[in-house]
Amino acid sequence: MSQETVRWEDFDKMHVIRKLKEIVGKWWKVQINFTDKRGFLRGVPEGKFFNPLNPICQAIVADEKGFGKRVTTARQTTVESVSAKGARITQDVTGFSVISLPIHVNGEFFGTVFGDGFICQDSAAAQKTLIKEYLERDFPSRKDLPSKIEALPVLSSSELHYLAELITLVVDEILIMHKNLDDEKSKVGELSKELGQRYGFDRMIGKSMAMQDLYRLLEKICDSETTVLIQGENGTGKELIAKALHYNSKRKNKRLLVVNCGAFNDNLLESELFGHVKGAFTGAIKDKKGMFEAADGGTLFLDEIGDTTPQMQVKLLRVLQEGTFTPVGSTEVRRCVVRTLAATNKNLLHMVSTGEFREDLYYRLNVINVAVPSLRERKDDIPLLLEHFLTRYAKTSGAPKKSIAKDCLERLMDHEWPGNVRELENEVERLCVLAGEDKDLPEDLLSARIKESTKKKFPGLRISGNLKDSLEDMEKVMILEGLERNGWNKSRLAKELGISRAGLITKVQKYGLEKRKIS
Repeated sequence: MSQETVRWEDFDKMHVIRKLKEIVGKWWKVQINFTDKRGFLRGVPEGKFFNPLNPICQAIVADEKGFGKRVTTARQTTVESVSAKGARITQDVTGFSVISLPIHVNGEFFGTVFGDGFICQDSAAAQKTLIKEYLERDFPSRKDLPSKIEALPVLSSSELHYLAELITLVVDEILIMHKNLDDEKSKVGELSKELGQRYGFDRMIGKSMAMQDLYRLLEKICDSETTVLIQGENGTGKELIAKALHYNSKRKNKRLLVVNCGAFNDNLLESELFGHVKGAFTGAIKDKKGMFEAADGGTLFLDEIGDTTPQMQVKLLRVLQEGTFTPVGSTEVRRCVVRTLAATNKNLLHMVSTGEFREDLYYRLNVINVAVPSLRERKDDIPLLLEHFLTRYAKTSGAPKKSIAKDCLERLMDHEWPGNVRELENEVERLCVLAGEDKDLPEDLLSARIKESTKKKFPGLRISGNLKDSLEDMEKVMILEGLERNGWNKSRLAKELGISRAGLITKVQKYGLEKRKIS
């Protein structure tokens, strides 16, 4: 992670950080802010500090001169934090205390997390005197402000310890976010180089275990003459599999023809599949070959086979069993040698039980069953697919290749993708178009449905009551989001959180966070 790649605005979008800031603001009237390594404020709305429960700080930052002093404090705090090993408590020229913690990644200093607007109990009297003198000197017209000094938050040593722990959690979450997203992005370059090896089969792309199993199955059945039933949700790439089976078989020099059975009524489908003779019906002005005859020696792919009527299913069964058919309007029985592949997004076995699909045809088609995994079952493939679609868009548009921002990638990884790979492809194209000349594709450009579907669980945390309850609520959210981020791998998450696996399991059970209970 380089300094240039840090997206500070991402931090306030992180659910755990937002809730940590809520807790700190509620309990101690302290607002957490960020500075980069030069000491400039980052991720602050409209360049303002946010202290909603502290009227003195509100007045200070609303004043141009006062705001300038707070900015100076932020920069000085950053400079002094570079070599710090942990949280520091300092005091600025106005008398307020400041708590800060540096952000270091692989030994490189990236900035500071800090909070101010409070007083330390051990030096409260002296600090109040300094603040009073500052207000009387710089805000002579605000006679009301000195009277509010007694209401300023005064933190004991134990409260400062809690505050330091919470700010440390903020830094930990930032580091975890960047590490995981950087890991995902760094893998893309490596994986894309291997598409011609085990991460692709023909035009299909995927490195997940589910796709590896699929590739192994396809390799075994490519040269078979057996019918294959390809089943999967819409958008999973069933036609790609049919093409892969054909072009990796000994029939690859013959024709592959595709018929969408759901696009025709019975009469038109019969003519499309079996052909017709001149005069067979109005408009039949000459003989026409059907798809079975035209694909002789090659492969015929029957898409949406579940949409055929019982009457058509009888005719399909005959040609599949005997290799014979009769064109519409003819009495001549013709023969063909065709390998038939069929696909559907429907549950044919259920349709057999309800009488909607012929049982004998089902078993004739389902000699070999290819189940195509949905995208939500192989989310490891999303970075690789994104790289592929971004590269293809750059080639077709002639524009420089764009890249997915970290906040956007996080949302894309969290979405369930009911439309599967086709939905992902369309979303990438949409992002590229909306981004215009911008190279980076941010979260803001995502479709509303994806933003809505990736809202985190537990939208609110307890920020009233005692501190222990609030911290437990926060711990629950951190563990849940960590489990989701790590694919429910408890060992990996325990290492991230710095606790034992047994300790994590105990907490998972305590909060009822087993996957089966919340999915």
